[in-house]
Amino acid sequence: MRFESIESHFEILNPAKDFAGEIHTVVVRKDPLLGDTSVYNPFLKDKSRLFFSESDPEVVRKLVEDRGISCFFCGESVLNNTPRYPSDLLANGRIRSGEAILFPNLFSIGKYHAVVSLSEAHFLKLSEYTPAVLANGLASTQEFVNAVYQKDSSVPFALLCANYLFPAGASLVHPHMQMLVTPVAYSYHKRLIEACRNYYKENSSAYHIDLIAEERKIGLRYITQRGRWHWLMAFSPMGNNEVMAIHEQEGDFGRLTQEDLRDLGYGISKVLFFFESLGHLSFNYTLFSLKKSPEEEGLRCLLKIINRQNLYQNYRNDDYFLQKLLHSELIINLPEEMAPKIRVLF
Repeated sequence: MRFESIESHFEILNPAKDFAGEIHTVVVRKDPLLGDTSVYNPFLKDKSRLFFSESDPEVVRKLVEDRGISCFFCGESVLNNTPRYPSDLLANGRIRSGEAILFPNLFSIGKYHAVVSLSEAHFLKLSEYTPAVLANGLASTQEFVNAVYQKDSSVPFALLCANYLFPAGASLVHPHMQMLVTPVAYSYHKRLIEACRNYYKENSSAYHIDLIAEERKIGLRYITQRGRWHWLMAFSPMGNNEVMAIHEQEGDFGRLTQEDLRDLGYGISKVLFFFESLGHLSFNYTLFSLKKSPEEEGLRCLLKIINRQNLYQNYRNDDYFLQKLLHSELIINLPEEMAPKIRVLF
């Protein structure tokens, strides 16, 4: 397994230093499995304030108050104004687990696309995403996935996703997660499954199990193990401060145990607490899953969680051509620097 980095060094004449020569370095990292690239320039740490300015408390307060007035995830509205599934899929049309309520997405992007309102609270700081709040949401999505699997054999691909606040692409403030179960794998999911299958055929072992072993041995990016989940910083991240969670055995979200879901909720809560400690408020995550089949040995359940831009007046989006068109990511903080800081939170 190769953790490949390619360094380029070049000189510029810096006007801030009377045009004295200054050596710069750009490092391109390649993901060991897919070869996807991330770019790191140490000088960009100084520019990171432009990428991730502090949230404006007044902007956040006004957004929460304004959106709270018409939020259909709040109070009785979530029962009166959200759709239900037909009874042949879900007997009660929705799924409840603690404060979490699952129902159909009115604007679906897949054959089965559910939304989960996670909490009665309209807004949560990242440190308020407790393990229980997340575990209840995870339990409801797993129940939904297994109901879909029982009804429809044509949909093996499952994705658990979350967008929190506008910079992450959310259209609502209210904390929520989404579950997609589809007959077609979306682009990255498809590449991930195929690469894991090929790796297994060539090595007679699962890529992510070998990755865990290698990262534990290196020790720079490995965070911890909780239950059957392993947590680590991504070598070549897909977004800012990416943390990965890998299940050591299952590749099918529907087959995880209740303890697995509780441990996953615990870990996500710690990552979000970590993001808040860094001054961040917005995030995305996705968990990739594939329905278990006799020939499927390569994939493991994989969660990727990143923080996004903060909320302030006229905020700047943190995706530009590098991410959207070149499918490469900018590294602001080195994973090796972040791992020790988040490890203590677990």
